[in-house]
Amino acid sequence: MEFVDFRTLRKSSSIDLLFPEWQEDETVAFLSPHDDDVLLGAGYLLKATIENNGIPLLLVFCSGDAGYSNPEEKDTITQRRRQEAIQAYGALGVKEENIHSFDIPDFSLMPHVNRNLIEKKGLFGYFEHWDHSAVFSMGIYTSPQAGDPVLADIGEPFSAQSHYVYSVWGDFEPSETEPRQIRADKGIVVKEEIEEEIRRSIHQFTSQRKIFKKIVDYREKRKSSAGYLELYKSADIRPQTDFNPYFELLHKCQTTEPGE
Repeated sequence: MEFVDFRTLRKSSSIDLLFPEWQEDETVAFLSPHDDDVLLGAGYLLKATIENNGIPLLLVFCSGDAGYSNPEEKDTITQRRRQEAIQAYGALGVKEENIHSFDIPDFSLMPHVNRNLIEKKGLFGYFEHWDHSAVFSMGIYTSPQAGDPVLADIGEPFSAQSHYVYSVWGDFEPSETEPRQIRADKGIVVKEEIEEEIRRSIHQFTSQRKIFKKIVDYREKRKSSAGYLELYKSADIRPQTDFNPYFELLHKCQTTEPGE
């Protein structure tokens, strides 16, 4: 497994390339719109977290109640998916106690983009699906608040050190408007056996095979001579303002008197 920085054109076998000053027992929170999305979009990073003695924390927002392909599955799909998730992630080494579900109905997550989830659950996709867009917005919104001395009854502030966006579908299509004409700036390259391991876990979601068949088939597009590639985009949370361009313009401004 190799970690890639497309901005600096560096590769490394060390996870520090993604998470500087990585330490054992580091917690990596995976925000998952539905129970299978982390496997589909961030499976390599999940695997890397475990292999580097980190703790993967899965935060599953939606209940999966819309994920039935046959009418007779309607009343049992959420419980079935809950068990499939435990098996799928457990096969990779994720403990059941680290899988947290908020059980919000599918296709209705957007109204919950506020601080209520922070208060209730202690929380600290990109634009491809209504629920995915909501989780993306919620992550960008809540992450900076986790380190702030607010809502003190929830717990001590704890700042997230790194923020990455993953994609389940095709949101990292190269773009001429981005640096180096690419949207993602980080990646993980793995050998075929790791990709096969992730696919075996994905297929533990037997209830979802018809639904995500095209997404799983599309994974073959990840394959290159170097291995299978998974992409990530750094999320710049609360960037600091660079005042220098303003200072340069300030020196060029001419003073005028009132009435001139």
